[in-house]
Amino acid sequence: MMDTIGYDTYSCPVGKTVELISGRWKPIILYLIQHGVNRFGLLQKKMPKISKKVLTEQLRDLEKHGLISRDIRKSKHPQEVVYDLTASGISLRELIDKIFDWGATNLLDEAAQKMVKTMVI
Repeated sequence: MMDTIGYDTYSCPVGKTVELISGRWKPIILYLIQHGVNRFGLLQKKMPKISKKVLTEQLRDLEKHGLISRDIRKSKHPQEVVYDLTASGISLRELIDKIFDWGATNLLDEAAQKMVKTMVI
């Protein structure tokens, strides 16, 4: 058993990972991007309760920590911003999917579980 006296959760890999992806929106943003919802407008449409300001902040934070990349496609008119997972972000795919599956199984009622199983992103 691990000795927890004087244990610093901020130097723990679990604590650091949770700190990096925690918050109301970051896991959802990562989930949506990994499933192809990768433009600002589409992200906001899938998360109607998030403000433009908060979505921008969350995307910038995920980009700053190297989990997503931001690509401006100037060849499109109007120009288009596309977000993609980086190698670090891709390495979180399985974890994010497991969080989704756990929540769908343990936190939703039966009707919501059926809806989630048929949900198309």
